[in-house]
Amino acid sequence: MFEVNKTDRINDLISITKSDSGISGPELAMAHMELGKYLAQCFPEMAPEDTTVVTMLRGGIFFAEGIYFHLGCKFQMYDPKKDEFVRPETKNVIIVDSVINTGHTIKKILQPDMLIASCVVNEQAVELFGNQLYTVRVSKNSFVGANVNKQNGGVGPDTTMRLFNQI
Repeated sequence: MFEVNKTDRINDLISITKSDSGISGPELAMAHMELGKYLAQCFPEMAPEDTTVVTMLRGGIFFAEGIYFHLGCKFQMYDPKKDEFVRPETKNVIIVDSVINTGHTIKKILQPDMLIASCVVNEQAVELFGNQLYTVRVSKNSFVGANVNKQNGGVGPDTTMRLFNQI
């Protein structure tokens, strides 16, 4: 696993993305996009024409856009609730989600030559991905996302709903 080195700017962006920040909508989306750009700088060198960023819908969109903008590669969307995953034909494939909780959805489609990028990953999911995982941060928190403003027990604010200003 690779975890990005924290600068003051990255720490500021992380505080915006945390579930208890109270920040939703465009400000949160821009923080995800900027963190994606920072994380993309840490990837091994990949030819843009032979690389595809695959975003997990909907929560991974803005984070994936930041990676895409930095790499200048191909971009594809994948909805695990509706679609069958078809591996892009490029040599390099980066599966992107903003939050990885258990990791089971990604594990179902992951192949040994793919990378995974996340804004935050639960510490218990880290071991599933080994050196394929690139993340901004690792968290001990784990909860089911819901239409709530604050975390209470096993339920907390859904990142996707926050990103799209629906909380």
